Amino acid sequence: LARAHPPSSPRTPLPEVGKPAMSTAAAAPAPTGFEAHRTGFRKHHRSTLNVVLHLGLTPMGLLGALSALVQVTSPETAATVAALYSASLALAVPFPLFVASAVATFGIASACAHLALGYGTSAALVAVSYFGQDLAHWVTGESTYQSSYSGQNDFWSLLAQHTYYLLPLALDAAHAVGVASGVLLWLTPRNDVLFTQLQGETATKAIRQLRDWVVAQKPSEECTTHWWALELPAAEKASFEAVSEGTEMKEMFHRRFSRDTYNVESLPGMNEVYVASTVHNMNSDTVFFMDHVDGPYMLYPFCYVYRTLVAITHNTQISTVFPMQPFRVAISDGEVIGLDFHREVHRIESDPSKPNAERRITCKMHYVVYPKCLGPVGRYLGALTVRYNQKFRYLFVNTIAAKTVFWRFMTWCVLAGTEMTFRMEQLVGLNNAAFFLALAAADAVIGNHFFLVATSFLHHVKAIAAFYHRHSASMGKTVRDSVVSKAIAAVQLGRVYTRHVDVSQDAASLALVVGGLALSAMAVARLGLVRTYFGAEMGAVEPKRVRGFPYGFLPHPMALGTLAALAGAHMVPGLRAEVPWLVPAHAAFTAAHLFQEVLDIHA
Repeated sequence: LARAHPPSSPRTPLPEVGKPAMSTAAAAPAPTGFEAHRTGFRKHHRSTLNVVLHLGLTPMGLLGALSALVQVTSPETAATVAALYSASLALAVPFPLFVASAVATFGIASACAHLALGYGTSAALVAVSYFGQDLAHWVTGESTYQSSYSGQNDFWSLLAQHTYYLLPLALDAAHAVGVASGVLLWLTPRNDVLFTQLQGETATKAIRQLRDWVVAQKPSEECTTHWWALELPAAEKASFEAVSEGTEMKEMFHRRFSRDTYNVESLPGMNEVYVASTVHNMNSDTVFFMDHVDGPYMLYPFCYVYRTLVAITHNTQISTVFPMQPFRVAISDGEVIGLDFHREVHRIESDPSKPNAERRITCKMHYVVYPKCLGPVGRYLGALTVRYNQKFRYLFVNTIAAKTVFWRFMTWCVLAGTEMTFRMEQLVGLNNAAFFLALAAADAVIGNHFFLVATSFLHHVKAIAAFYHRHSASMGKTVRDSVVSKAIAAVQLGRVYTRHVDVSQDAASLALVVGGLALSAMAVARLGLVRTYFGAEMGAVEPKRVRGFPYGFLPHPMALGTLAALAGAHMVPGLRAEVPWLVPAHAAFTAAHLFQEVLDIHA
């Protein structure tokens, strides 16, 4: 999300504004009106993350202010003030921004009436909104718009105008930096595997020297061989560092992680030279041939540790397979692949029909990637990972050729733990599990259908996001996340429906629900999960026209079945009384995604 656009970016056209004339006494009054404030506001809000935070914090402040007004006066007065504010913007801002601001204000006023917040909560919301916006600027490294006019004689007048226009200004900045696309990208289950080819003279020479040294060591043919990079002879150690600290490696990361926002730092304590084996005998080498994740800290937020594999020999036989993407690659002769150490599922496969002329040798180079504003947090993840890797390496070495009952048992534990972790990641996703558990805990405190609201529409949003950013999406993660989030939403809606439906009175409702779900299920079965979740659009399968029933007989049967089932559920009076918004919101999201697919709207 934290993507800063330069002044020349075509997505953020900023008109040149000359410096106001200055006198020896004081600055002349700055130009007023929305257009003048829009120009200045955009200059200080180019980071997508900053704008996204403002889009949350600004309505929060307005909600607090309106709630306080309710306490001082009455709900009717607060509603009138909100309506007058919206109306006053009609002639003050461009029409699209007026409409967007009016809709947002209506939503804030509705939330104010529904929540009935007290003085303390209202004051807290205003405070969090004000200071949170300052924090957003600090996090993203952008100066505040207020600081640009704080030295003016008419500061208080400008501050009042800034406050009055803040909501449409935030919405305008969101449009300017492409927040919708940025948020959709953030919600997309992404393919975070990195790739590059080392071609520089320094890197090529260093790779050749490392290869010659490893060959001279005559590594074992029966199992993998490892050397810590820090323990290499001086010349080979220097060659290793020339590659790991080279600009080509860093550029690979900055194509994915903005140079302005993220730091990329090497983790020398994890680096090693690795010689692969084409055989394994139920020892710890077997792990490499199993689908596995390298590290345990997949829930650590905002920061990443990457393992990069640098091929220093010609290789055709051994491939690295990424089943959640899905794709495979046999890196060779200076090619580099980078994977998230704690999150990316992978394995290696050996193809005897394409034998290598020599052993496959790679350098494992590791990096911690973190937002610049979270330096201590990112570096701590790096330290944790180095410590874990060293401890696991001790376990790994002792289970390559286990000689005692204890180490044979530990070998079994390594393999069983690897398999369990992979299955959990493949079927549910550990991040998903943690996310839904956190929402359930919050619901236990907040109540008021919090979990229902927070989880009911997630699968719609993820589907829209994955379709839009199809070229950045991970096929396996998209299918997994969609199935998990849709199952939770369906269970939630089903619980509400079964609570209120009367079999003897709601036969028409039941018929629509059962028939609609059956039609949608037949459509999914006909396409298969991969095609259902955009496998053809993502390039995972070949595009083809499907004509088997219900396709070829009904238009868009999956969406049609879903809408029919939703209509049937909404016929039940008790459900409409308890959650009148639930079915219409589902129907709106379904229709929006259908519209997106029909028009093929994507990045």
